[in-house]
Amino acid sequence: MLAMSDRAGEWVTVKEAACLLGVHYSAVPKMVRRGDLTPRSNKRPSLSRQAVLELRAVRAERARLRALPPAPKAPPAPPDDDHGWVDAATVAAHLDVGIAAVHQRARRGRLPFTLGSDGRTRFYRLDLVEMAVRAQEATRTKALAAKPTSIAS
Repeated sequence: MLAMSDRAGEWVTVKEAACLLGVHYSAVPKMVRRGDLTPRSNKRPSLSRQAVLELRAVRAERARLRALPPAPKAPPAPPDDDHGWVDAATVAAHLDVGIAAVHQRARRGRLPFTLGSDGRTRFYRLDLVEMAVRAQEATRTKALAAKPTSIAS
């Protein structure tokens, strides 16, 4: 007489488990090593049918969640509402340069900026940008005035 746990329908082989899970039979030992399935040590077939069916349900739920579209991200927000924050396109139009030039100046430290809520988008305060541009122009004119000019006779 068989013990209750040795009934034919309660245990499955690795190949049967692979068919139930819809995977290649070589993936089942990997699932055992990861701890997804626990075999009995000294008898064959060694995998519990109930555990295999539970794992199949868990894997199906994971696949369903992966197939869902990602949640829409909120657009990046400026750091605070106290100041007038603008994006690079507005600064570029104000300075009459391209957006790439604005980003380049910001990377080099010539234009002050603050990162937005997403940690990637740069926001600029127009008053600080104007002040930085005026300072750069003053430095250039001062350098030009200090440069000696040679007058050819």
